[in-house]
Amino acid sequence: MPDDIKIKFGALLPMEGDAIENGELLIEQGRVKEIRPTQSPTSTACLDLSDHLLLPGFVNAHCHLSLSALRGKVPKCDKFTDWVRLVIKENSRMPESDRVSALHAGARELLRSGVTTLADTLSEVELLSQYHDLPFRQVVFLEVLGFKGREADEILERAASFFSRQNSAGPLLKLGLAPHAPYSVSPALFQGLKKLAAGHHCLSSCHLAEFPEEVRFLEEGGGELEELLKERGSYDEDWAPPGKSPVRYLDDLGVLDSMIGVHLSHSADDLEVLQSRNTRAVFCPGSTRWFGRTRFMPVREMLDRSIPVGLGTDSLASNDALSFFHELRVADEMLRDVSRLEILKMATLGGAEVLDLPVGVLFSERPADLIGLRVSGKPKNWADIPFERDRESVDFSMVAGKVVLGD
Repeated sequence: MPDDIKIKFGALLPMEGDAIENGELLIEQGRVKEIRPTQSPTSTACLDLSDHLLLPGFVNAHCHLSLSALRGKVPKCDKFTDWVRLVIKENSRMPESDRVSALHAGARELLRSGVTTLADTLSEVELLSQYHDLPFRQVVFLEVLGFKGREADEILERAASFFSRQNSAGPLLKLGLAPHAPYSVSPALFQGLKKLAAGHHCLSSCHLAEFPEEVRFLEEGGGELEELLKERGSYDEDWAPPGKSPVRYLDDLGVLDSMIGVHLSHSADDLEVLQSRNTRAVFCPGSTRWFGRTRFMPVREMLDRSIPVGLGTDSLASNDALSFFHELRVADEMLRDVSRLEILKMATLGGAEVLDLPVGVLFSERPADLIGLRVSGKPKNWADIPFERDRESVDFSMVAGKVVLGD
């Protein structure tokens, strides 16, 4: 397909501004040149999607593709720490060939459901090469663990070498760092990773304020998490509980600024801190429901405070599917005080803001990352189309002006 192309559309949701009907989209060199509200003859190569709704491609702001081989292998547990044990056990005995094939199968599932940008968290560095050929715009976060303070320097050296592995990944792949969680990363390691991220001008992501035992562990110490850390040989006997919430603990360490906080189920009392530190948030509806959590991210309050909120699928060890349509529908059911248009913005523009990427919106000079959904007739509200119960896949998908799915 040529670099310059015109797409006729039935409707377009730009995510900023009103829907546009029966217009055309001009693309040059992988970017949107112009959106016209009328269709006109032209000598430019043309795609006729007059029976489609176009919108920006979905941004999956948190995923663990490398755990895709665990689909259906890890049952739900009463204790989060028991679930962690099972994930470690099943993943450790998984052949690498199975991990790789499941990773690519998961990527195809994401692509079919409209994801054009993927933020993935990776702990197995040897799998990084598998991401180079995935059909997404990507941020790959190296997941880092290490609760013993005396091991921080050694772990930081290994993390620094991660950036030399990008090689010729191309302009669509960026790297980031993901200190795993406040209960699995030492203060020294958190602060070292913050400096490393600043030196490489990259993002940091962290599972934060996710479940009650995490909050209790940081306030009092002991309990299930200490038991798990000791069982793994990872507990630091010199560590003392800070007596603070997870959010305030990371703020005291000086690492919260501009961090991406994933889950944030127990953050309602810390919204002012999150807002003041320009923290971004990722809500994972399917995973939250899979765990049966009745307390979850206060999305409405975050949006009202202009805290960027994106959507993520999490992994197939804690979700039944990687379909983004599934995430939209679950979010719609869970977030009674958030409109469908706001959820769509979280799935597109919100995720882009979380990841500091110029996608998630369609207007001049932005990358041509978009999806198309075939429709029959004009709906009452164009924003309702992606939430339709029988909608399982997109009919067209484009990344940087290149068609990656559809004719």
